[in-house]
Amino acid sequence: MKKLTFLIVAAVAFAFVGCRKPVTVSFSTTTQEMDAQGGSFEVVLTSNGEWSISETSDWITVDPHSGNGGATLTVNVENYMGAEARQGIIKATTKDNSAELTVTQRAPMYYVVVNPTSIACGPEGGEYSVQVTSNIEWEVTAPQWINCSVTTGVNNEVVTLSISPIAGEMANTREGDVVIGNAAMATATVHVVQTINPVLGITVTPNIIGFECTGETKTALVSTEDSWTASTEADWVTLSMTEGTGDATVSVTVGENPVYVDRQALVVFTTAGDAQAMLTIKQEASPDPHFLEVDPHSFQFGKEGGQQTINVGCDTDWVFEINEEWLSVSPQTGSGNATVTITALPNTVMEPREAHFKLKSNGLVEVLSATQEAGDEQVWVELSPDTLYVAYTGTTSAAIEVTSNSSWMLAASDWISNVPAQAMQGNATVYLIVDQNSSEEPRIGFVSASHNGQVMDEIVVVQEGKPDLLETDITEMDVRPEGADFTFHVTSNQNWLVVTDVDWMSCSPTSGFGSKDVTVTVQPLAGPRPRTGVIRIKAESGKTVSITVTQNP
Repeated sequence: MKKLTFLIVAAVAFAFVGCRKPVTVSFSTTTQEMDAQGGSFEVVLTSNGEWSISETSDWITVDPHSGNGGATLTVNVENYMGAEARQGIIKATTKDNSAELTVTQRAPMYYVVVNPTSIACGPEGGEYSVQVTSNIEWEVTAPQWINCSVTTGVNNEVVTLSISPIAGEMANTREGDVVIGNAAMATATVHVVQTINPVLGITVTPNIIGFECTGETKTALVSTEDSWTASTEADWVTLSMTEGTGDATVSVTVGENPVYVDRQALVVFTTAGDAQAMLTIKQEASPDPHFLEVDPHSFQFGKEGGQQTINVGCDTDWVFEINEEWLSVSPQTGSGNATVTITALPNTVMEPREAHFKLKSNGLVEVLSATQEAGDEQVWVELSPDTLYVAYTGTTSAAIEVTSNSSWMLAASDWISNVPAQAMQGNATVYLIVDQNSSEEPRIGFVSASHNGQVMDEIVVVQEGKPDLLETDITEMDVRPEGADFTFHVTSNQNWLVVTDVDWMSCSPTSGFGSKDVTVTVQPLAGPRPRTGVIRIKAESGKTVSITVTQNP
């Protein structure tokens, strides 16, 4: 019946408009965000004909690149190391329509780490290596008395600092900062102190100590010829000595770890000459006393639905998170061990379905899944009305009704918008936006509903052409013999010209667009006889209206 309606409308009302159905295309989403590391994602393309894919950016690839009808596309996005987020567009094109998917890739988190962070040296200077660990391009800036082996670099690299000797006339001490990084992203600093007095170094062995979660005491050997101090910001680390002179054995005591994650601290040993050595403390996490168990994790239901049981093991409160109309659990919340009933409703569509849901407790999560075989009822999607009539001015609220027992997507001619970008489910009212028709010719468009790439139903959208409008508020005018000015109003929706057939009458303006006033100036009558002139207003469409002007003695 709908095809017959379309044929009648196309053949009788607008025979001059082609009757071929447009080849539509749409994506299941119009936007996709990706992390800096890139990766791949899938998107569903819906069409009723042949299509091809194009990308605006070489960091995006799509497979397949062309096809006929619906398809699932795999989109690959490359790794990104830029400073700001970037965008690319995937465009699907048919002979009649096109659709776009915008891919936004976030910029990575930037970091620059240097080791060591400080250098102390004597008057003779010397060469010192700095390990740079980074994920960006960086540059090096330094005081004039420090030469750097490289001034720029990328990612991880070793930079050698050559510190010049102190001249005899200089002050006892000079300090400076070597800055490595990118000011717009991240930087790190190596602080350099050079003194005339010899700088005594310091080492700590080992420089990393691991501790069990229960806590314990271990020792570290400090080696130096200078006096030193030790400090840490971690209140869970206790040192047997916080200062000394020369070599020493320092006991490090760590208490029990009260949390269920690993923790780490840093102990800094500093000499009187500002030389430093670092001791890293690592302690393993305490075992989490909470537990959450579930059995089984997956469920299979026949088309008729039914009930099954879930065995929950837990030491505290728990809750199921499920958002499916056809699947439910009872009870949905509880505490401790329990047996939970999972219920699936009968499947009324001829396709299988799947759901994923979660069981949560105290930060622990178990993911479960359920599948159900296809039902006996055929999938259907219907649109109404069969034909939608729209004025040439367009509309922002052309309502269509969608009724369905399954999922569906809409596609429309390019002058019809506000079509949902995502797949919808069941019944819905969709309010379309129809653009104004700038042509005097009427036009026909289509809105189609599809399921899994197959067109299930469509409606015809008929929009009238722009009317050929040209009117004046008067058709004749009598003027006094001494002459006069008068005004008439033009009402139109197009461009127009004003011309007269006599030289004793002039108009201003002589052209215009749309609706406007025109002033006519009539010269005094020169003789005893009456005279008549005609003002003609001509539209770009060819339509003409006239005003007759008579001047009597």
